[in-house]
Amino acid sequence: MIYNLDLFGKKLEKMRKSLNLTQKEISELTYIDSVTIRRIEKGKVIPKLDTLEILSPVFKEDLTLLLLQYRFDDYSVFYEIKNRIESKLDGGELHSLNRELKELNNLLSSTKNTYYKNLITQLILLTEGIVLYKDNNDKSMDKLIKAIRITTSNFNLDDYDSFVYSSMEIRILMNIAFILNKLNHKGKYIEIMEFCINSVDSNDEVYSKVCHNLAGAYRRNKDFEKALEYSNMGIKSCQENRNLNGLNLLYYGKGIAEYKLNKNEYIDSLKISIYLCKALGQDKLKDTIIHNCKEIFRIDL
Repeated sequence: MIYNLDLFGKKLEKMRKSLNLTQKEISELTYIDSVTIRRIEKGKVIPKLDTLEILSPVFKEDLTLLLLQYRFDDYSVFYEIKNRIESKLDGGELHSLNRELKELNNLLSSTKNTYYKNLITQLILLTEGIVLYKDNNDKSMDKLIKAIRITTSNFNLDDYDSFVYSSMEIRILMNIAFILNKLNHKGKYIEIMEFCINSVDSNDEVYSKVCHNLAGAYRRNKDFEKALEYSNMGIKSCQENRNLNGLNLLYYGKGIAEYKLNKNEYIDSLKISIYLCKALGQDKLKDTIIHNCKEIFRIDL
């Protein structure tokens, strides 16, 4: 299920102002962080049910019912394509993304709602940017910045931390950071990734991906304790939210960090990673993990 969060947020802001209340006052009345209220009003996050229930008495309206008025009934098609893209990205199957891009363009041409069109266009540009990442940094960066500016029109990399981002925008910002890392801006990469992890809730689907990439960054810096911490955070998020996307990679990262820390359980983590690859049909990723373990770490699986 997806909602027109932009219109819902504007409606909520209008209601708050009609009650002569500031975001800070709402926060003080409900004990909900003012940053959360700001993100909801900006249309950057799907509000949790319990958050809406707490806010409802203050706004003098059942906000859970109000949110339902802003839903898109045909979101399942978009979500299914998006999940396939994520699965292929995890498995390194970039060459086969043309099918999903074609389906997204077909969906775009049949959609009339502007907000929904923006979401679809943003995912198209993100996917195209990721595909270009290996061979053309400039074109990849252009696609990603164009994507994020669809919903944050004045985005600028110099002051990226002054904006409030949606889950999709965090996903885009994370890929912008990958390009900076590739261009040897290692410090900026870590800085942006730390910003990303602090900008999303642990129940957000992008949270585990940020954890995986931060774990990888700290492994490369030989800070294996920190790498293990982020891998475990990502695994916990996947388990609590029943999210399988990227779970195999998180267990792989966990196993390597444990191996480097001389923890005996490393072999169990690596085997779980392999089992997940098999269960999800990600044979290419499974073979890559087995090869890396043997050739780089001298671990036979």
